[in-house]
Amino acid sequence: MGRLPPASCAVAWLLLAGPAPGQAAMAEQVNRAIDRGVEWLKTQQRPDGSFPCDHRQPVGATALSTYALLKSGVLASDPVVQKAIGFLRYQPFLHTYTVSVEIAALDAYGARGSEELTATLLGGAKWLEEQQRDDGLWSYPQGRVDLSNSQYAVLGIWIAERHGFKAKRETWGRLLKALAGLQNRDGGFGYREGDASTGSMTTAGIAMLSLSLERVADDPRYGSAREKGRSALARAWRWLEEFFTVEGNPNGDRTVIPTHQLYYLFGLERVAAIAGRRKIGEHDWYAEGAERIVGAQRPDGAWLNCDASSFALLFLRRATFTGMRKEGDDEGGGATKDEPVRAKRPQPGVPYLRRWLVCGPIDDSRHSLLDAPYSGDATVDPRVGATFRGRSWSEQGTLGDFVGFGPDARPGDRTLSYAFTWLHVARDVDALLWIGSDDGARLLLDGGEIHGRHVHEQGVRDRSSVPVRLAAGVHRLLVKVENAEGRSGFYLRFASADGAAVPEIRPSLRKGDPEPAATALAMPGLFTPEELRSALPPLPRLRAGFDARAELDWFAYDGVAAGPERGPVHLDVPAAASGHPHPGARGVLQLHPLSREIPARAWFRAAIPDGTPSLRLRVSNDGHGAPGRADFVLRVGLLADAALEWPLERTIGPTPAPDPGGWIDVELPLAAWAGEDALFVLECAGGGIDPWNHESAFFDEIEIR
Repeated sequence: MGRLPPASCAVAWLLLAGPAPGQAAMAEQVNRAIDRGVEWLKTQQRPDGSFPCDHRQPVGATALSTYALLKSGVLASDPVVQKAIGFLRYQPFLHTYTVSVEIAALDAYGARGSEELTATLLGGAKWLEEQQRDDGLWSYPQGRVDLSNSQYAVLGIWIAERHGFKAKRETWGRLLKALAGLQNRDGGFGYREGDASTGSMTTAGIAMLSLSLERVADDPRYGSAREKGRSALARAWRWLEEFFTVEGNPNGDRTVIPTHQLYYLFGLERVAAIAGRRKIGEHDWYAEGAERIVGAQRPDGAWLNCDASSFALLFLRRATFTGMRKEGDDEGGGATKDEPVRAKRPQPGVPYLRRWLVCGPIDDSRHSLLDAPYSGDATVDPRVGATFRGRSWSEQGTLGDFVGFGPDARPGDRTLSYAFTWLHVARDVDALLWIGSDDGARLLLDGGEIHGRHVHEQGVRDRSSVPVRLAAGVHRLLVKVENAEGRSGFYLRFASADGAAVPEIRPSLRKGDPEPAATALAMPGLFTPEELRSALPPLPRLRAGFDARAELDWFAYDGVAAGPERGPVHLDVPAAASGHPHPGARGVLQLHPLSREIPARAWFRAAIPDGTPSLRLRVSNDGHGAPGRADFVLRVGLLADAALEWPLERTIGPTPAPDPGGWIDVELPLAAWAGEDALFVLECAGGGIDPWNHESAFFDEIEIR
């Protein structure tokens, strides 16, 4: 009775002839996530064949878990599935949601092979149709009607049609009339009439509108309802395109609801399947959603609980798409073979743009300035001190990746801020501009808008990508960011289609000057080591004790993941807590690697004195985290002539307990490079006893003497 092959045998992200390496890697991650999720979900089954739930409906939770397992490649003959079907087989029809998901599970199981199960499936559909209220919608069936129960009733009936169930035309007609009247003014749908629009309920509205329009397409009784339904469907799609996100369940007031995220994502999969859409707006909904879901999976293979894990698996496996295949189609799961190629996301070391001219905050009490056209945006030519819309431009640099507006990135609620840079392009180049903003943002390149996203949500790196073609020369880039409340700012960087850095594009705050020194300090990843030795300004003095935070600005950083914004951290009088050095030091520079593969680096240039000089580092491991295990690998690189050399490598730590003796002096003789103008790099990497825990490096002093 097997139906689908194991998930590890299917490419569940893209089924392409000769996929690109990045796509193949993501496909492997998706398939691995499915396999791990399936194994975890199996372990949750109770002795009676049911699955636990948080909503007092074990039949619904069991049906949903069984449906997810079958769609994820588990065979119908598997003992877990057999026990679950045995539990479901004789359950009475009591709840709309439960009966609908049971129909889906029986369909995936292969009810056509059993007269008994087919009768149960058809009986469930008949029961659902009978529960429709006079207003065209469904409830639990107790209580008020809502769009969540309504969509599941409709989906249960829709699936049952494949088994010969024939719903009445009046069922679909009443539904169509009801939906057009429930739509909010913004085009979205809420859980009940009058509730704010959300992504999960708007996908429910789209699914029900699409199916009901199809079912009464030639019925003269519903001509007016069809016209209103088509208009409502178009408006609902526009809402979904505008508010699209995979970071949470989007809300009509431009916030993101953290709850029901996976329920919403499975709704995205469902409406995309019904409508045959591979993109929603500019977004590859599956690739973005899959990446988000894979990243949120727990080490044990779960996503929160059985329901959430089931929704995650159903999205990753594209359950609705696979359920709609015709006889003879490939049963391997995943995307269709003509799925468009998606550019690879930026590699971790690709630098963000960290130097900008900023202006604001500008009062925006009506939340209107982001969308309102302003003639000055297209021609602005900012300079430090010049005014724009009543505010002055100023230079702002950040050691981390997030460019924030105002003190502590809080410019004030209901405000608009600007950021500007010139782009010096060495030769014609195609690239992707990656942007993530808090809150909504619009981008203008050479005066023309290339990106607009008006949603109130927390800023996320690389939230959206914009393909750009830049001719050799100088271009202007303007970023407008709206703030609803709290923090405000953005992340922005350029990458090639394969995810690599684009050294041909270098930002500058001056149209006629590429400012190599300032750019190298802010974004060393755009330069080769040889270029950095020429571009970086030399240290103002040969000793840095980090007694003042300004000394951090003498160095250029990449691959650093310390602190909330992924940047180097200055610690003054470190606290006695994990993530802090041993006691006995005051001003301190902290570095932490970006990942296991990407070390943290601090670059600097210095003139090495004549004689027998040396580089001295006063350094500490994490003195308060995992005693006896917290350590890191320290490497020192030096470029004075032809190539970057690595004359020093040493593991720092671990130490048994916090102690002033945990600070040690590391010395590198420099006589071989005496008199040279050299580029140095201090590298903090994972390794030692514990290769990836508490890998912080702390420097109290860096001195050439």
